[in-house]
Amino acid sequence: MIDTRQTVIRGRIQTIVTLVISILVFAALFIGIRSYEERVAVQAIRLAIEHRVDNVDYEMAGKAKDIDTLWAVYGPQKELTEQEFYRLADPIVASHHTYLPLFIALMGGGLTFVMLGMGVGMAVRARQLHKVLEYKELELQQSQEKLASVTVTDELTGLANGRHFNQVLSTECRRAVREFSPLTLMLIEIDKVDAEQLPDNFVDQQVGLVAEVLKGAISRPGDMAARVSGSRFAMVLPATNEQSPVLADRLCRDLHDIEVAGHPLSVSIGTSTLQPSALLTAENILQQTEAALSEAQQNGGGLVRARTEDPRDIPVTFSN
Repeated sequence: MIDTRQTVIRGRIQTIVTLVISILVFAALFIGIRSYEERVAVQAIRLAIEHRVDNVDYEMAGKAKDIDTLWAVYGPQKELTEQEFYRLADPIVASHHTYLPLFIALMGGGLTFVMLGMGVGMAVRARQLHKVLEYKELELQQSQEKLASVTVTDELTGLANGRHFNQVLSTECRRAVREFSPLTLMLIEIDKVDAEQLPDNFVDQQVGLVAEVLKGAISRPGDMAARVSGSRFAMVLPATNEQSPVLADRLCRDLHDIEVAGHPLSVSIGTSTLQPSALLTAENILQQTEAALSEAQQNGGGLVRARTEDPRDIPVTFSN
């Protein structure tokens, strides 16, 4: 955010600097124009008295800038005494001293103050606007990042959500066929606990514990764990062969060793591994995995059922 205190201090400093510059401009204009007026008056005096005296250095007289310098050139001579010189010079000087230098100096100083103040103000506002835009852009970027995270992440577990799971599964199926590698999908569902009284957050505790175990089971960048519904999870394991049931058995045992409110954490797991072929689609692998999971649940739960495809029995393959 913009520091208001620093902005006020900078504004005061800029005002003082603008005022000082304006005063300098006023002084320069006033002194310059007043000096010009005096030089004009000196030349007028020279023209008025040069016919009265002889033996005058006209070159030095033409260079005189003030009355005293002019008197040093013309006098003293018997034709022109100092008293007569100043009696003649004073009215001419007075006639050439007007309010014009003051008026022009005031106008110049005032315009300098106004124009410089406007320029500085516009620069300050532009800088403040730039800072505001930078801050808003940062806020927008953070909001977009947060929105993107919310869009693909399950709020309770931090795993990918069901929508993102569907996108990744479809992508990985196409990649597996293109790269000619197997793909494994696991569906893990928490078995229901047959008890009369359970804590209010019992299910949330179960879900959180399963999520932590699944996170620990992911060891490669391409692997993904997701929470696809209330108590159902999924793992997408690219380039994983038909030995995936071993991983499923280990997960089942590890979860069963965990207790929640005195009840072991029982899960049913269905897993399927398909080789790269025309049958390796998101719909097909999901259907086979759901069938394996249903079989595990129907046999009492806490079991693993696997449907794996041997690479020697691959149907006609294709690449796209």
